[in-house]
Amino acid sequence: MNNKGNSMCAKRINKANKINRTDWIGYLVMKIKICIRVEVIRVRVLILRYMAMTAAICCLLLCVACGMSNADPAGSPPRIALITPAGTGELAEAIRLGAEAAAKEAGAELITVEAFPSEGLTYAPSNPDFTAEQIKVKQEHLQNGIYPLSERERAQVDAVSLALEQGASALLIDPLSQKALIDIIEKAQTMGVNGVVIPVILLNDEFPVKGITSVISMDNVEAGRQAGQAMAVLLGGRGRVALLGPDPVNPGLINREQGVEESLAQYPDIHVETQSVCSTRDGCWQATKQLLDQHQVDGLIALQEPASLGAADELNRRTSEKNGNKVKIVGFGSEQQQLEQLQEGKIQHLIVQNGFSAGYLGVNQAVARLNNQQVQARVTLETKLVSTDNMFWMDNQKLLFPFVQ
Repeated sequence: MNNKGNSMCAKRINKANKINRTDWIGYLVMKIKICIRVEVIRVRVLILRYMAMTAAICCLLLCVACGMSNADPAGSPPRIALITPAGTGELAEAIRLGAEAAAKEAGAELITVEAFPSEGLTYAPSNPDFTAEQIKVKQEHLQNGIYPLSERERAQVDAVSLALEQGASALLIDPLSQKALIDIIEKAQTMGVNGVVIPVILLNDEFPVKGITSVISMDNVEAGRQAGQAMAVLLGGRGRVALLGPDPVNPGLINREQGVEESLAQYPDIHVETQSVCSTRDGCWQATKQLLDQHQVDGLIALQEPASLGAADELNRRTSEKNGNKVKIVGFGSEQQQLEQLQEGKIQHLIVQNGFSAGYLGVNQAVARLNNQQVQARVTLETKLVSTDNMFWMDNQKLLFPFVQ
């Protein structure tokens, strides 16, 4: 009985051990499955991390590539080109000083490119004197209703090409003519890096040409009114006045002429005589001589610098010949020879614009456009009426001689 009981007990123990071994194997299998799943998850996490890092690196490389493709290398200042026409004087120097001051403040690089025609070539001004003989010659060379570029104009267009080749990202220019400006804007639109249009800031002139970023100039109509009013005061509201140097194709001079006529129209005893078109000092001297020989004139309003100098030359000649000279001159400009004529009393008044401000504001407009900031389509410069009596006032000294401050 005991042996039988012991045998049954042993069977139960073996059965229990067999069950325990089965549970242990199941447990082991379960652990292995869990480990495999954990490892799979870990591998998936590593793969996702790798993909994320790869995407981040690609984005970084793309950003660097975009930055390198910009017109200006990363970290370098914007390069702004000031294009000056040949033969310019004190006004051009004042513009350059203003541009340099603004570029220094803005952290920009200013390059100045002077436009000179080819060496040894004789060239005419952009707006030649309109005598009958010259008109006839020009009509013979007229092409499709557009006058060909003069050597000066072509030199200015070439100067723009040089500035763009040197990496200019904006242009400040006082154009010689509308035709030259059209060619300049075309180059600015086609020579920009990666198709970027180069901003063109216009100084001292206004032309109806598309593609101009901003115009910085005096209000020529208002300046003409100032000149007309000054002449009316000089003549005591009575006399005969002639305009010297108007230009039928220059919008700025057309507006000055309009302002003069508007102002003088308020004086019924002032009569405006025949206008004389000229653009060089010698040509305006000849025009003044012819005008004074044929008409009784009490005052001359010279609409540009060469006209006032040419008129003063003729009046000085007549005075030296003891013919007497009581003709008054009101002119535009602030060149050194004009100021000398003003101080000597040969010119009574000059309408002067702030050239320093033109250059300064021009650079500011260019920097704003390059930084995708708002840009003014037109900025109006201040003008002052300067005479012998006030030319040495402190404010006018800063206006007339910014380069000695």
